[in-house]
Amino acid sequence: MILGSIQPSYLAWIPFLERVKKSDVFIYLDDVEYSKNSFHNRNRIKTSNGPLTLTVPVLYSGNSKKFINSINIDYKQNWQAKHWKSIEYSYAKSPFFWEAGAMVKEILFKQYETLADLNIAFIESFRNYLGIKTPCYRSSEITVEGTANDKLINLCHHFGATKFIVKPGTEEYHPKEYFQNGGIDFEYFTATNQTYPQMHGPFIPGLSILDYAMNCGPDSFY
Repeated sequence: MILGSIQPSYLAWIPFLERVKKSDVFIYLDDVEYSKNSFHNRNRIKTSNGPLTLTVPVLYSGNSKKFINSINIDYKQNWQAKHWKSIEYSYAKSPFFWEAGAMVKEILFKQYETLADLNIAFIESFRNYLGIKTPCYRSSEITVEGTANDKLINLCHHFGATKFIVKPGTEEYHPKEYFQNGGIDFEYFTATNQTYPQMHGPFIPGLSILDYAMNCGPDSFY
């Protein structure tokens, strides 16, 4: 059994969903430290003027050590309407706007308390939309001991997994020997290097999964 785990990001991106699909069980690592200026609370879409970054404002102080599931969203700013306006303007003429757009809009205008709640709601919706059947859980709701790599190894043990998904070249963060000593082998993951039909000029890689969903729909995911 293969276990995958990564921090939930805003609107995710194709490699995130590919990793979920490759896993037999997937863990949203939501009880780890929030990282400012990361994809935890932002992602990019494609407009007629090029890439646009959408950022969710959060209540966070620079020296905070809060976990992602403890980061509250700032609703004093009218960010939801601004995000939707940008999405609608950019994708209203895309082939799957009416179905994917309705899904996005419904989640966007709900008032989720924490960033983790919002991010996971979006990822779960895209996962279901794209027909990915992998069961997913939140690490904050699973009782295992340890932190960092020890926690990942113990999550594998908890679910009976013998392999953990990593990207090539990340052994500095996830020492292979350390995992093997814990009875876990690596399953290496490299994102699919594919393009897809995209509006607004030449193809731009590395956008939110929203861009793929709007342009390609649910039946062609890698």
